Amino acid sequence: MNGRHMYPEQTPRTRNFLAFFHRLLRPAAAALALAAFPGLAGTPAAPAGDENIGTLAANLRTRVPARMEADGVAGAVIVVLRDGVPAWSTAFGIADPATGQMMVADMLFRVESLSKPVTAWGAMRLAETGRLDLDAPISGCLSRWVPPSGTKPFTVRQLLSHTAGIGLGDYAARYDPAGPRPDLARFLDADFAQPGDPGSGFAYSDTGFALLELVMEDCTGEDFSLMMKREVLQPLGMEQASFEWTGAGMPVGHDLHGRTVAPYVYPARASGGLLATATDIARFAAAGMAEAAQPVLSAQGVEELHAPAVEVGGLFGFAAEAYGLGHFVETLSDGRRAVWHGGQGHGWMTHLHMVPETGDGIVILANSQRAWPLFADVLRTWSQSLGVAPVGMTRVLLAETAARFAIAALVLGGIAAAWAAWRRPAGRMSRIAAGVFALPLVCLPAWAATRDYLFLFSILPGLWPWLAAASCVAGAGLAAIAAAPEPRKAKRRG
Repeated sequence: MNGRHMYPEQTPRTRNFLAFFHRLLRPAAAALALAAFPGLAGTPAAPAGDENIGTLAANLRTRVPARMEADGVAGAVIVVLRDGVPAWSTAFGIADPATGQMMVADMLFRVESLSKPVTAWGAMRLAETGRLDLDAPISGCLSRWVPPSGTKPFTVRQLLSHTAGIGLGDYAARYDPAGPRPDLARFLDADFAQPGDPGSGFAYSDTGFALLELVMEDCTGEDFSLMMKREVLQPLGMEQASFEWTGAGMPVGHDLHGRTVAPYVYPARASGGLLATATDIARFAAAGMAEAAQPVLSAQGVEELHAPAVEVGGLFGFAAEAYGLGHFVETLSDGRRAVWHGGQGHGWMTHLHMVPETGDGIVILANSQRAWPLFADVLRTWSQSLGVAPVGMTRVLLAETAARFAIAALVLGGIAAAWAAWRRPAGRMSRIAAGVFALPLVCLPAWAATRDYLFLFSILPGLWPWLAAASCVAGAGLAAIAAAPEPRKAKRRG
């Protein structure tokens, strides 16, 4: 995904299949998690206060650099919140390999889809001050863009909860910050599609948030960036955050192949255009904690953002139970509610997880698109410090367990096939079958190596090359069977 989202686009038919698949496999995934990480079954109660933070900090200082090296992650910044305030933060790795500049905690990041919960605060702010109706059809405000003929009506609330039936959108639409790019209305002309029915279910949509940006502007007559700075960012103390491109003091992003990424902007800002430091995001998280003293929203407004609005299925369902308004929602093993969001763009990954009831939270920002397993590992360590079973996003690590089994099976299978070909040539039909199976095992890794993005690259950045090599070994073994000469038939004696 070279865009502002977390998973590939899903058609309605695909979503229905994945929802069934998720319901079928989620219990098995939980069982596999306990098998892969046996300590999770009875997670011990976390120590309290400074001892807790000290233990967590020591664990992260050990685990994060090792994980970054294993997965090829350039740099990262982490902030941990306790009792609603930042309690620990540090930076890891490198910001710019060309200059040798190391990562520091106050650097500005592309936070990608962490823009969505911040935008949701802006929409709720407009609603609470009477400038936006969350439950009215969006056509009531729109003046610069008209939905295509036949579009089923939907509301701002449905845009916020990804239930407007709108497609994911062109997440790869990126532009040079100094060059021309289409205005938002023109971009929506090309990008808007409504494959689903409003209210029929969850369908993650960058386009939906791009349209929300336009609605917020047309309803208020103000520029989105200026409005968000005045109404949300400045009041919450997000001093360096901006929805306008500045580019100053930023690390260099790195893609899934470890290559540096040139600066870019999207046509829209609400879905993935926020620039912020880890401290800015930590202040945003602190404002969303229970009983937080903040001047932007009422406690009821914050609760409305965090409350489950729609059940989440498909691939998202492995990491969350529901989506609220701009926030994913899950229930922790001790019954508390956690809200979170992640972001992935071309060269960047971000994550925010928080437990509003207790004021616990964690912010993770990375200038690398190879950071998903790192984030999962950090979240697992953080969960342990809270005394709960790992949060849903840690299930990313299950892919590594499955990949290691697959690597072993493919290598052993390839060796066994090669030995069988040498030992005793197979018959004609067996050789044809071996050739048919060998072709994709060898060709698919070669094809994948030419791709800039595959979902498998994101969840297995360190293991993918090994998996590809193992697939080729298995393919070569089957190819040996296919290429072996047909066994000669014994001549009858006359």
